[in-house]
Amino acid sequence: MSLYLAIPARKHRRAWKEFLRTFGQDGARGFATYGDAKTYGKFLRMHRNYVLGRRIPKHHVPGSKFFLMEEGGAKILGVIDIRHRLNDSLLNRGGHIGYAVAPDARGKGYATEMLRLALEACRGLGIRRALITCNKENAASARVIQKSGGVLEDERTDLEGVIFQRYWIEL
Repeated sequence: MSLYLAIPARKHRRAWKEFLRTFGQDGARGFATYGDAKTYGKFLRMHRNYVLGRRIPKHHVPGSKFFLMEEGGAKILGVIDIRHRLNDSLLNRGGHIGYAVAPDARGKGYATEMLRLALEACRGLGIRRALITCNKENAASARVIQKSGGVLEDERTDLEGVIFQRYWIEL
């Protein structure tokens, strides 16, 4: 099985809608969907603007979103965001990379492979050290980050009392 990161395109519309539907049923959160995008066309326009760093909200940074796909498949197994740089907010929590795996694809190594591929893309963007954060209670995500070379810098608590961990990966 050959996995790759796909740049969102029109041909992924149906797969994206299905990914969101199944993800929503799981009740999970924590990945950027461009919440303002009411249609897939608007989603694609917003993605392009983020990649180019234009017409994005003042407190946001340029970034790229990728879909984890299986060669020849039409299903999105996961989504990963790469922020091209950090602002103060992302330096505290969020980091360079955020990802989500479809509920029915979890526990199969997809997150590890998706992160490996994203780290290659980070190198291509000139990022030499990537910050990734996760909630302390999310042991699966912490294992993925650690397997990918993540070194725990510290733990912090957000305003709601949730403890999160900050990992750095040297590229």
